[in-house]
Amino acid sequence: MFWLIFWALMRLYPGDQSWSTSAVAGGLVATILVMRQSPPVAIANWQAGAYGEEETAKVLRPLERDGWIVLHDLVNGSGNFDHVVLGPNGVFCLNSKWSSYRLEETDAGRLIGRHEYDEDVTLDVEHTLRRARAEASALSRQVQARCGQKLWVQPVIVWWGPVANGGKLLDGVGVVQGKYLADRLRTQRGQPIRNYEAVVAGLRPGRHKR
Repeated sequence: MFWLIFWALMRLYPGDQSWSTSAVAGGLVATILVMRQSPPVAIANWQAGAYGEEETAKVLRPLERDGWIVLHDLVNGSGNFDHVVLGPNGVFCLNSKWSSYRLEETDAGRLIGRHEYDEDVTLDVEHTLRRARAEASALSRQVQARCGQKLWVQPVIVWWGPVANGGKLLDGVGVVQGKYLADRLRTQRGQPIRNYEAVVAGLRPGRHKR
């Protein structure tokens, strides 16, 4: 539309102005291509998050075939829970992260992200750990409010990128490399969920409507 308006205006001027309309058309096409390759940060972050959630959904399908309940994109106030998994060994609140950082273990036993293309660029994962714990607590409160049952929700960060030893437990938060997720969940120790059906039914209404 912008190009058409410009073309119409150029026709009002005397002489051949086709060169200018061609230049504007080329500039618009170039701008669109650049924006698609390098979108604004907010859009790029959303896109990376969507990639991670899609991959997590894929690796959880074998658990669903085994009878586990997997719910995606549940409402959490103005935000959401990426995935909620209910199985024979408890409830898990999963936060998916698609990243170009690999997680390495420090001498202190913590995890630090190191960029795959620049060893000097690092990422502090402590904020992500705190957010995962907060989301698990929020989910636990949501279950208690809807079902009258207080239960422990295990926070898990699903990291779509290399992780030292495939993952580890940090401050009560499980950090696991995406491809190992299903196996790690199966081997987790936990307690069976009382009133399983009621908990599942209480969570389902919280799903976003597409």
